[in-house]
Amino acid sequence: RFPLGRNLRPSTLRLLIIGLYALYPLGCILRLAPAADEGAALALDVAGLSIVAASLVIFAVLAGSSLQRQSQEEEAKLDERELAERNRAAYVAHSLFAGIVLLGVMYLMIAKDLVANGKLMLWLPETGDHWNGIFWGLLLAALTLPGAVMAWRRQPEDEDIG
Repeated sequence: RFPLGRNLRPSTLRLLIIGLYALYPLGCILRLAPAADEGAALALDVAGLSIVAASLVIFAVLAGSSLQRQSQEEEAKLDERELAERNRAAYVAHSLFAGIVLLGVMYLMIAKDLVANGKLMLWLPETGDHWNGIFWGLLLAALTLPGAVMAWRRQPEDEDIG
């Protein structure tokens, strides 16, 4: 019915994006947080995995949305307005993603230095689980940022109702 996927209202897309960007890191933090005993560790692990799973369900819903598909569609399948909108969103998303990665690398550099000198104890990724959480979070951001930018720029009257 909709050539580029399911049409969701911009307000719904924004809520889903906020949910994705809030739930995934929260789930990772809960899952990787140290616990006092085995029971607490299991509870944190289950809670973290459940929250990560909820964020992946949100990602699946977003992946089928018209804006997400527009951000990934071939140029030949988009009209001029959609292509221009997608290109502007991709530019902004690239800038945001580069800034996020740069801030992360700066944090790692500064934290490593401060920890090595004993000046301040900051969290640093140490295990494969830590790096997996970071990698998959960055991948989710890279895949969804262009659609997120379009969702924030789109007004309700911009919606194409099939």
